[in-house]
Amino acid sequence: MVLAVMMLVACTSSAAPVARVSATAGPTTNPSAASGPTAVPSISPSSSPLPVASPPELGSSLSCRLPVTWAVQSGTTYAAKAGFVSFPGATLLEDASAPAGSVFFDRAYSRWLPVWRDNVSPDGKHYAYSEGNPYQSAVGKLHVVDVATGVDTVIYSGAPIYWVVDFAAEGIYLTGAVPEGRPHSLWLMDPAGGPARLISNTIAAPAVGGGAAWGVDFNAADPSPAPGGLEGPVNRVLRYDLSSGTPTPWFYRPGADLYVAGSDAAGRLFVRASISPSPTDPAGRQTVELWLVASATSATRLVAGSIPSTPTGFAANDAHGAWFEASDQSSGTIWLFAGGSLRPVATLNVGNLEVAGGCIP
Repeated sequence: MVLAVMMLVACTSSAAPVARVSATAGPTTNPSAASGPTAVPSISPSSSPLPVASPPELGSSLSCRLPVTWAVQSGTTYAAKAGFVSFPGATLLEDASAPAGSVFFDRAYSRWLPVWRDNVSPDGKHYAYSEGNPYQSAVGKLHVVDVATGVDTVIYSGAPIYWVVDFAAEGIYLTGAVPEGRPHSLWLMDPAGGPARLISNTIAAPAVGGGAAWGVDFNAADPSPAPGGLEGPVNRVLRYDLSSGTPTPWFYRPGADLYVAGSDAAGRLFVRASISPSPTDPAGRQTVELWLVASATSATRLVAGSIPSTPTGFAANDAHGAWFEASDQSSGTIWLFAGGSLRPVATLNVGNLEVAGGCIP
């Protein structure tokens, strides 16, 4: 029997997330060769601070540099930027040395990479990306890149086309690339190559974190299900054992469409819930919630609000806590979940703001 977990608490903000999709084509750049880890690069002296709107109180207690990316609009075009927010003060400086296409800062090698954090190994030494377009072909490749040398090795070529779910210490978790809809199935592959081990062929929209895999499905007991998308709504999160692939119901939110946003350092799950507009709401506003799910019987709603201001885009974990951004990146605000609460730490006057890694002391 599925337990509906509805432990509501007071909201701390109003705002919503979007899933970061693993690369389906090769990176736009490869890191330059280097012999090993180096010191964190200094910011170009020509960079000037960008304006910040009244840094919230929590930001004043931080002392670190947070890697971020953003975009600057000029007419109808956008220029991608990468740099760091320095705390205290929440000052934003561009890193002029960041290559085009940078999305994640590899702290171990002080290097900007063209893939998301989930594609990077825990030690920062390698990253993986997939190649292949499921709209056009059933055949693809999987690459592993050595960050220090830039050597790009194809470890898999064939069918199916894989997408990277997570590059973990035990290997690379993969799912099947799809032209549209949710990806299905979960495999684990050795970064050196070889056959992938199937973990589950039923898991939908897989994520990995907290020592387990996570997928979504639909509980037909829902009295008022959300409209859903191409494949209909999903109102339940399942936990999958990484060894056996056995699923266990973990979180159920009637009337919602769910997305697994990520997990914190303690292995607790962050889940985004999208609630359709009420028929009585003249503005037709969609509500977005962020839940912290500690177990199959314990969950706390951290925030509920409307798009685009809700902090439901999980970005990174570090010693300070879990970092969040607005999922549609239009807000320009960064949040930190620490000490049991989710609070803003900086609001910057830039668009498409994304956190690109943990805060560096």
